[in-house]
Amino acid sequence: TSGGSNERQRMLQKLDFLQLSYEALTRHIQHQIADTSRSLNSLAPIYRLSNELLAKVMALVPTIGRSHPRHLTALGLVSKDWNKVIFQTPSLWAQISSNHSDGENRAAILRSKDYPLRVDYHDRRGGATFMDLVGAEAYRWQSAEFHLLPYDLLHNLAPLSVPLLEELMIDCGGMTFNDHSDIDIFSGRADRLRHIDLRYFPIPLNSYLLSRLVTLKISGSHVWSGASTSEITDMLRRCPELRTFELESDDDEILVSGVVPSEAEAAHLPVLTSFTLQLDNAKAAFSRILSSVRIPACSQLNLRSYDSTSKVFSNATDHLTDMLSSTFQSLSKISLTLSPLTLKVAGFRGHSNSAIRIYLDHDLPWEDLAWLVGRASTTVTWPPITAEIRCREPLPFLHVADLLRRMPSIIELTLIGNSDQYITLLADPTPDNGAHGWVLPNLRELILKDCPENSLQLFRELSRARNGGENVDQGDRARLGLPAKLTTEVYADWVQRRWGPFYGALQELRGNDWQGDITDC
Repeated sequence: TSGGSNERQRMLQKLDFLQLSYEALTRHIQHQIADTSRSLNSLAPIYRLSNELLAKVMALVPTIGRSHPRHLTALGLVSKDWNKVIFQTPSLWAQISSNHSDGENRAAILRSKDYPLRVDYHDRRGGATFMDLVGAEAYRWQSAEFHLLPYDLLHNLAPLSVPLLEELMIDCGGMTFNDHSDIDIFSGRADRLRHIDLRYFPIPLNSYLLSRLVTLKISGSHVWSGASTSEITDMLRRCPELRTFELESDDDEILVSGVVPSEAEAAHLPVLTSFTLQLDNAKAAFSRILSSVRIPACSQLNLRSYDSTSKVFSNATDHLTDMLSSTFQSLSKISLTLSPLTLKVAGFRGHSNSAIRIYLDHDLPWEDLAWLVGRASTTVTWPPITAEIRCREPLPFLHVADLLRRMPSIIELTLIGNSDQYITLLADPTPDNGAHGWVLPNLRELILKDCPENSLQLFRELSRARNGGENVDQGDRARLGLPAKLTTEVYADWVQRRWGPFYGALQELRGNDWQGDITDC
């Protein structure tokens, strides 16, 4: 029929179209293969590289090993072209290190011509000779790192004029030294210096230098012994361009001086994004410094104290919670540490797709932490929280339950160690409760790691109690307010996974007839 003929004609047209498409696709693939082959065949061997490309390849040598001057010298013997490129490219010789011999450093200084230098002091064997050598070239320093530097060596170069210096790190390693803190080694030019990291090295920082700093890291008891909170605040007040600030002191002699500054007198750091403060045995200083700074753009807040005897946050919590609420849209990471507490929070922007991650260790000052979280919960709407709790010893369960109850938006919880006690905690069998009511109503996933073998059985028993004595399948967990997903890893499995290869090797060494338990390793 005519209808059948038309249908047949349309089918033939479709087949022709498919055939043409297939042929076009085949030709396209063949062209791509040919182009790729030509590209591969056109790659020049290394001896035919241009001088510019060869210099970039050679620039990787200093990142490979500490004896790179010897490597460069050896590569210069390959051919005349390589010799020309290596010995006439100043940037290849710009790293001067105490790990190199005196002759190598002198040759590198000559070959680097006027190129900015990277100075690296790690090996004390060079000592004064190395410092005299690089000190004569201080006007060319671009970055300088001094590790385990004898205190007097740098002061002997004072006053330094370092017009090109951008980054400086000095670490005395806690060594004893004579007091030369009144000597301003930067009384000369340091117009480009933006990043300073001082460890156990007290030197004065003048206002001109502070006003241009972007990064300031200071650590060590020698730095702040006898210092006062007002001096620290005054220093920060002179750093308007500061973006990263870290102050770490293991000394309890930081003096609390003056009064809490007014809004106008506080240290306003409008562009600071990372603020770290670690003070030991100095809770009053901790509180005073926190209340003396304004950091509206801060996205990473790290507060640490390893004093387990005093409640460091008791005086600082009021200001801290106010800070959390006022900078809530900026903060993306919070780390609060009270030894041996570690509380790390990420994704603290409060959006629905954010997640806070919390890590809690045992022996915590629960009252302080719970009060802090409680105060923050009055001003902050918690986003979904992912929490991880580690413990080897029994916890004050009621305090933990109170803390978790203040963060009902926890959606994923990982429990490590003593998980059977944790599960009982989550069921909240308190005397005034009467029935087993789960502390975390929004919990979707419960992960048990390094847990006793009876943890899973205990969870099932509590689930049956919640369901009137009947077994509970996965589909009924959401209806009963239980976590829908449960993952367990018992302690024996964890040991086998972590130490299994070592156990096998040990068994081979001691003979295959040894039948010791894996935990004997």
